Amino acid sequence: MPTLDLQAYLAEFPAVCKKKFGRTYNFRHLERDFEQVGAGQRWLAARDVVKLFDPNNTPFARYWPKPTEKELDAMLKAQRLMLAPMPPHPLELVQKLLAVLHNTGVVSIILRFACPERFGIFSTPVLHLVQVQRPKTAELYLAYCEELDRWRQHFRMASVAETEMALWTFHELTSTPTVDVNGDRARQQFEGDVWVQRRRVAQVLRPFLNRYGALELARILTEEDPNLAGKIAGEEYERLLRVAARRFYPAVELKEGWAKSIIDRLGNDGHITLEQLALLHRIWEIRNHAVHATSRPSSEEVESMVNCIEAVCVPWEKYASKGMKR
Repeated sequence: MPTLDLQAYLAEFPAVCKKKFGRTYNFRHLERDFEQVGAGQRWLAARDVVKLFDPNNTPFARYWPKPTEKELDAMLKAQRLMLAPMPPHPLELVQKLLAVLHNTGVVSIILRFACPERFGIFSTPVLHLVQVQRPKTAELYLAYCEELDRWRQHFRMASVAETEMALWTFHELTSTPTVDVNGDRARQQFEGDVWVQRRRVAQVLRPFLNRYGALELARILTEEDPNLAGKIAGEEYERLLRVAARRFYPAVELKEGWAKSIIDRLGNDGHITLEQLALLHRIWEIRNHAVHATSRPSSEEVESMVNCIEAVCVPWEKYASKGMKR
């Protein structure tokens, strides 16, 4: 499988800037200028922020509004913002900076040069590459930097800032429709890198997995991928049948073909109606189609499957937990 060589893209950063902006930039020099601020030896000043928007120093004025120095100077003198010592979870600091600067991108630039080990620039293309999502802006930026730190560790980059620079460079080299062979190869490396795709998928799926149960996930996925939704619902169906078996027939050994046998016994013993008996057999067939890939279930079949499991099978667990018979 192809793997991504992220360090190689950091080396391409000057050439990409030259092509895109007509010049290169000395970010190391700016980092040295911010050393005292980053070390907590003095307050953040308006001149520090303005320096970051000088077109001779950076291209940032192309993307974010340059703060008005006079107004910013008055606000920062009143706030006396110290950027160090940096707390482990600097949400309060980010919020204080946002209250003065009113722009996450501008805040990220300051933090990136004051503490490049922990912060990167809040770049939309890079955010898309790492797939971080959060509902609130400050939390999103911090989660973005935390994820960049995971990439830093994996790819053995020197800092979060350099990790972000390398990913931005990768984006620039691969985002145009007319990329060359090297650009196509880079895309293939990114898309084929298992670690990268695991991180990206985790960012998208983790909130759903943490919030929703199996049947809720199956219902959400029904239209997008009925077969996957059927497998998820089918696994939950089998689990609930085992719950019913333990509750109503604890002495029965669950051998091959046990599921259909348990469904029949539930019907014969009056634990489910005849209509429910037929439905449970039908959704077991749908489950088999999804699990064994004999034929792919339709979205309508999976939706019906989920509805039946919720209505008939989920209550078994409640009865079992209370030690009651239906």
